[in-house]
Amino acid sequence: MDTELLLTFLTVARSGGISAAARVLHRSQPAVTERLQKLTQQVGEPLTMRSGRGIRLTPAGEALLSTAQRMRDVVDEFDDIVLRRQRLQNGVLRIAATNTVANYFLPQRLVAFQRQFPDVELQLRGGIINWSDISLSDWDLFFLEGGLDLEGLPSYYTVTPWLHDEIMTIFPEGHPLLAQDDLTLESLMSYPMIWRERASGIRRSVEQVFHDAHLTPKQSIEVTGVEAVGAAVDAGLGIGFVTAAALRFRKDWRVHVRRLPSPHGIQWTLYMARPQPIYQSHTIRAFLQFLDADAVHASDTAAASPP
Repeated sequence: MDTELLLTFLTVARSGGISAAARVLHRSQPAVTERLQKLTQQVGEPLTMRSGRGIRLTPAGEALLSTAQRMRDVVDEFDDIVLRRQRLQNGVLRIAATNTVANYFLPQRLVAFQRQFPDVELQLRGGIINWSDISLSDWDLFFLEGGLDLEGLPSYYTVTPWLHDEIMTIFPEGHPLLAQDDLTLESLMSYPMIWRERASGIRRSVEQVFHDAHLTPKQSIEVTGVEAVGAAVDAGLGIGFVTAAALRFRKDWRVHVRRLPSPHGIQWTLYMARPQPIYQSHTIRAFLQFLDADAVHASDTAAASPP
């Protein structure tokens, strides 16, 4: 069945004639007549008969009319869904992210995106430590901490750098090392340290820096999540390592911040796994464009800020 044949028949029936239907469809009369003839051949009996200057439906045409109307309704519904999705008046964006990304890097961006596209439903799952615990096919975008491998991604996904940030060393109030002007990694070795869980990208980055300096720090306390690190250091349990983004948000932590090793500190990268463009929905594509624009804005703002 050719859908256009059935919809042309419906227009002819509604318009009461070939010429009137041709004007509605913006087609020539011969083209409309040809479609009607093809449908008649498929049905095997006449669908219309001449009546004065117009036409009237035969019993076969009357029997087909309700089906043609249902087809018209389905096509209209399809067109409406497509249009709404293209205009982002409909759609779902499903994001899975690690604890640090979900808590400190995504919330403001998601709020700004939803203000621009209020009809898009956002689903965010954060705090992921082991990616094998979730069904990857249930999510659209994945945000990872530096150094993490995401196994099991479909072949049409790519993992690319998203943001660069810095890992800061934080000390509780009154810590003996705060009285020293020049701190080194070696200075930390005699004091308790707070470590993230082993799957943490922050922990891997810090461990790599110690390894490159041929140092093996003692594992004093291991906690899960950046909030737990901040709380432990605030309580005076030891020295910790957290992302600079977390420090901008957590003004309630009573900690002192230093950049180690001096002068450049510890740099790290956040990554995003995204489907290739041909597999991206309108919603995914719009969010990625939003992130790109946000990154350009952040870069311009940083460049305009005084040193």
